[in-house]
Amino acid sequence: MKVLNRRALGAGIGTTVAVIGSLFAVSSPALADYSCPNGQVCFYQDSNGHGSPATLAALAQGGPGEQKFWNHLFHNGVNLNDQASSVHNNTDQWLEVYAEGGYGGRWQRVQPRGWANFTGGGVYNDTASSARFIAAPCTAPDWC
Repeated sequence: MKVLNRRALGAGIGTTVAVIGSLFAVSSPALADYSCPNGQVCFYQDSNGHGSPATLAALAQGGPGEQKFWNHLFHNGVNLNDQASSVHNNTDQWLEVYAEGGYGGRWQRVQPRGWANFTGGGVYNDTASSARFIAAPCTAPDWC
């Protein structure tokens, strides 16, 4: 009887260790070190480029822009619309991100090769719904 109980106890401990090990593996941030590809715009679920990323074909260098984010997902499967907290514009073009679909509502510009958090400087956290490339903004008021 003691041999049977020791075997059962040993199997139970092995199973517990395996389950705990798998919990740590699942909770590790596998995408935390995602590097936005050159010539691409990357939206992130969390601020400062953390969390799951999302890349859209229409926002690759020279792309036409994306009028609606609700058809797109972060890499973890969460819908992009109204869920982005930061963006990396890894292109040579200026980018405008909008709080509403169809390039409407509040907007925020992101310079070429620049980063932005959506903290109310134009677009608020978790409100981005569309984005497009724009011509370089006018910086000399006399010429605008």
